Amino acid sequence: MIVLTTTGTFGRDSELAVLRRAVSGAADGIGGCTIVTGSAGIGKSHLIRAATQCTQARGVSVAARAAFELDRAAPLITLASALQQLRPPEPPVGWLREEDDAQYRTIERLGAALEDYAAQRPLVIAIDDAQWMDELSALAVAELVPALASSPVRWLFAHRPVPSGTPGQQLMERLIRDGHEQLTLGTLDDDAVRRLCAQVVGADVDNTVLALAGGCDGNPLQVEQLVRTLHLTGQLVVADGIATVVGEELPSSFITIVDQMLHGLSSDTQELLQAASVFGRPFQVESAAQLLEVRPATLLKQIKEATAARVLVDEGEGLTFVHDLVRLAVYGTLGDAVSTMLHRQAAAITRAEGRSPVEVAEHLLKTGRSGSREAVTMLHEAALEVAPAAPSTAADFIVHALDALGEHDPGRVALAADAVGLLASAGRLEQAHDLGETALQAGLDPRTEATVLLGLAEAFKHAGQNRTAVEYADRGLASLDVPACVRAKLYAIRAHARFYCGDMPGADDDGETATTTGLDTGDYAASVFGLTARSLVAQAQGRLDDAYSHAERATGIADKVRGKAAHHHPRIWLGDAQAALDRFDEAEQTYRRGRRESERLGTAWSTPLWHYYHANLLTARGRLDDAVAEAEAGVAIALNLTTYALAVPLLGTLIRLAVLQGDLPQAQAHLAHMHRRTAAGISAAPEDITWPEGVLQEAIAGPGAALATLAGMYDALPDRPVLIATDPSAAAALVHIAARGDDPARARLVVTTARRLAERNPGVVSLAAAADHAEGVLTGDPWLLRAAVERFRRTPRRLALAAALEDAALCAADPAQGRAWATEAISIVTDCRAERARRRVEFSLGGPKAPTEEPSFRPGSPLQQLTPAERGVALRVADGLTNRQVAGDLYLSRHTVDSHLRKIFAKLDIRGRVELANLVMRDRLNT
Repeated sequence: MIVLTTTGTFGRDSELAVLRRAVSGAADGIGGCTIVTGSAGIGKSHLIRAATQCTQARGVSVAARAAFELDRAAPLITLASALQQLRPPEPPVGWLREEDDAQYRTIERLGAALEDYAAQRPLVIAIDDAQWMDELSALAVAELVPALASSPVRWLFAHRPVPSGTPGQQLMERLIRDGHEQLTLGTLDDDAVRRLCAQVVGADVDNTVLALAGGCDGNPLQVEQLVRTLHLTGQLVVADGIATVVGEELPSSFITIVDQMLHGLSSDTQELLQAASVFGRPFQVESAAQLLEVRPATLLKQIKEATAARVLVDEGEGLTFVHDLVRLAVYGTLGDAVSTMLHRQAAAITRAEGRSPVEVAEHLLKTGRSGSREAVTMLHEAALEVAPAAPSTAADFIVHALDALGEHDPGRVALAADAVGLLASAGRLEQAHDLGETALQAGLDPRTEATVLLGLAEAFKHAGQNRTAVEYADRGLASLDVPACVRAKLYAIRAHARFYCGDMPGADDDGETATTTGLDTGDYAASVFGLTARSLVAQAQGRLDDAYSHAERATGIADKVRGKAAHHHPRIWLGDAQAALDRFDEAEQTYRRGRRESERLGTAWSTPLWHYYHANLLTARGRLDDAVAEAEAGVAIALNLTTYALAVPLLGTLIRLAVLQGDLPQAQAHLAHMHRRTAAGISAAPEDITWPEGVLQEAIAGPGAALATLAGMYDALPDRPVLIATDPSAAAALVHIAARGDDPARARLVVTTARRLAERNPGVVSLAAAADHAEGVLTGDPWLLRAAVERFRRTPRRLALAAALEDAALCAADPAQGRAWATEAISIVTDCRAERARRRVEFSLGGPKAPTEEPSFRPGSPLQQLTPAERGVALRVADGLTNRQVAGDLYLSRHTVDSHLRKIFAKLDIRGRVELANLVMRDRLNT
């Protein structure tokens, strides 16, 4: 008698060694991410299971789960279910079981819980069939993999490429693109196939077995299923310890292997497997019994036979097929009539079990026209339910519903209107545009038409394609029958889009109309959004008190009414207005409160904006390393969220910072990235695109090249002085470029603009200082430059002070005073790590070299290469603080600390917090 056994791992020694090293690394305090890629049945799942065995012996917890195609219907189910399988179970993520409304804000809480957990016990999170991961889980993983890179958390993913571009598939592609470790599994070689066959049979095999196994192309699933099928059908015999194949009707493909495997089982077991194949997930015995209309106890014999044959396996969540390929092959044996009947019953069963509407709808769609109508309704409702957390999944559902309706169905028009909005919010602009235009051409009632146009205008605005957004808003506002609340939203969107198109009077008018209409109709979100547009316009025109007033009013409304109005986060613009008024500490507090509110509301879209504005504030303070980390984190989040329009101004900030720090190759890399984004149609303010490019050109090619790029900005300055209003040091920089570029007229234009701006805002000391500095540079007047220095001393703008000191030193009548100013300028730029300015001052003024900083580490220590900002993070991490605790200690965002740590690890060539702590302990001086 042949006794078949469970297979081991064959032909995968090197891959298994890599995975076991990765898992062992978590026990040693090293995190990271490994992706196992391969075709269906190639052995990915087996390899992941083998790698995570015996982890508890090393004190490593394991959270493991396979994703299923139906996971897409339940946001965060893939990751939450994996963590709920933690071995041993621990309380830090127990709250996921009670989480009723899993939204983006959950990711922040989850990240904190996992960081705290990993600080006590290393963790491996393994997700099989990751291509089916739900959208929110994919978003969470994309956020958490880099966020937890410094913690002992090892991520293991197994996936096979699928053609539909699922969120899980896109995540795997991105992780691989980002350089995470990848293992690609190929087919087994002949020796591995022989050993696999021998292991299954429990005896050596001869050439008849190997010849038949050769038709499986080295796929271990197919080889194992073949051998088991031959055994079930009596076509495999063992004589003298050697297994051989006998018989004539031998299986020639995987389908025939499964078909013959079924015929080797009892008829009752065949019936059970065929019925269960309609479930695309693990199923309970009770569900299968209901499907077959029998008592659960009567199925025990069949289940035992199916599990003994390794067709079904018990995965904890229920019974499931050993592989989905086997399930699909069994499902293929059903006739149309039987399939329709089973799906009708499965729809009733899954509905009664409280399964997701999408799962019920998938069954209904396979039951005929009447079922399809009900399925469309369920898909529509499911799309609206999951849209806040998983917009792309919601868009898939509603497109699926449209496909089921057919082109001439009378219900298609109303469904298409919602579809446009969902596609747009998911960033699928081309699809939204095509569907929207088709619906508009079909003829819609005014309200529905306005809703479609509003969705398109909003989508293109958030995608940074502002001119297209204006066009859609114009079309929506052209009809007199548009409801007032929709008109208010259209005016608010058009106000922001017009601003970025350079139409500031139009933007201000639209913002005012949106504000009043929104207040009249109770659409306070439109009022808040309209007021923030007016704040932007006022600041661009140099009316800083008005900019503050509009933003403060918007914040007051949002705080009072909450709801959707709060989701526009007017504190973004309030903090910016405070910073322009030199009220830096207030701006810091505003940003901190706004970020906390954003995390509470789960409004992920705002996160890159908080990073952008805080990075600019840190730059003005002279904290350049922190500003770089803040901006880099913002870019990473914008790309993660696919809000590419928000990445563009952050890239502009990074260009300026790289120039300040003397890293011109890095600045050029950021510029190339920015150009790729703008080439795709994204537009942004010239201060965020043109000015950074001009700054870089001046550093590389000289003032002439910069002047050619910046000519339009110079000419627009009288009407749009926002660059000087938000960065007063830019006034003197513009004068330097124009004067050295032999354009005195534009240099005088800058001086006139700066002086007018200072007079318009008499309470802003930095603007008066900027006017004195710009005029002093143009005229060489030492008294004006001295006045600029003294005024900038009264502001928190350290780099602006350093620039004024440098120019004052050059024109000083008293050499001693000039040397003193040069020394102070060098001290400031050195402390700020503005390397390019330091080199320039030392060269042009012959000033003293920057003072040598007192060392924190022993001579020759690699820790000496860390910047002061990085050093502060490293010392706190070495003392045992979590990233969030470090962030709170240093008044930074958690993302900024993550960015610092990635640089620290790269510089020190280490991989985890334990290595960092050991290095600091060894090299830290006792001072």
